[in-house]
Amino acid sequence: MPLSQIGSYSHTYIGVTYRCQRIKRGLSHAHISESYVMTYVS
Repeated sequence: MPLSQIGSYSHTYIGVTYRCQRIKRGLSHAHISESYVMTYVS
């Protein structure tokens, strides 16, 4: 895997993690879990 691709992957992962943390502050944990399950299933 090229280094640039690894950098892209880590950058995306950090962005998703950051967004998840922000959502957790605003919504209940149960609602987030449900949303993520629905997102990954569909």
